[in-house]
Amino acid sequence: MFKFLRNWKGERGQVLPLVLALLAIGALTIVPSLNYAASNLNGSRSLNSGMKGTYAADAGVEDALWCLARSISPPTQLTGINNMLVNIQTENKGEYTLYFGELIEPGGHNDYLDVVGEIVWDEVAEMYQYTITVTWQPEPGTPPIKLDSIGARLPLDYSYVADSAALFAGNLSQGEPAIILDSVGAEMVNWSFGSPAPEISESQPIVTQAFYITGTGEPEGEYTWIVANRTDVGAVGELTGGLYRITSVARRVEDNSVTARIVTDALINPADMETWVISWQTVNY
Repeated sequence: MFKFLRNWKGERGQVLPLVLALLAIGALTIVPSLNYAASNLNGSRSLNSGMKGTYAADAGVEDALWCLARSISPPTQLTGINNMLVNIQTENKGEYTLYFGELIEPGGHNDYLDVVGEIVWDEVAEMYQYTITVTWQPEPGTPPIKLDSIGARLPLDYSYVADSAALFAGNLSQGEPAIILDSVGAEMVNWSFGSPAPEISESQPIVTQAFYITGTGEPEGEYTWIVANRTDVGAVGELTGGLYRITSVARRVEDNSVTARIVTDALINPADMETWVISWQTVNY
């Protein structure tokens, strides 16, 4: 009744090739698997280090911006942030104004004029009224300043309402503006004046340009500008101030290796403690 049992006596060693084959396959798969696991572990460590470095470098930029807005010398180094050492370099590029999406050097007497934009909801028209106000600031006795053009960048997703400038009798121009789109699709409206050019002077110290806009979302991110055709005044923008380039580099304390670098350009006006970040570039290592 035990005839179903096989006799293995004559088959010794036949399992050895199978065992050797399994060992060979294991050797071929285990090493790549270990390498893959090690690469994933190193990658995770590098990603974690890069994130911590980015936060540390960001802290360096924010600290420098805070100091510059308050006319305080910015720090050159921060320690103890995510176990990182942060080196900060601040470069003063000079006085600039934002005009038509570009940074330009303002005229020699850019402080002669002040320009601001205001957006308020008009209950009657059921639209937003955008008013650009230009104010005369020279010393008494300064000759009138002739104006060449005035314009504004509208909030993103907002549009100029056609013929709305003609609704405001006190405008510098009641004609239609030239309209272009900036790099993100926001409308830029600009009125160019012909001859005779309108003036702003000691006897007429405030001039305005009002119009309606419509759109969705919060009406923010706008700015305005005015251009005088006298070469000693030039362009004056609502966003005018000292242009600073801040480079913040985060390094690991243990090996001094760079984990993140942030380069930021910002317009800063310490007079009213306003800061406008123009660009922000982050690089992880």
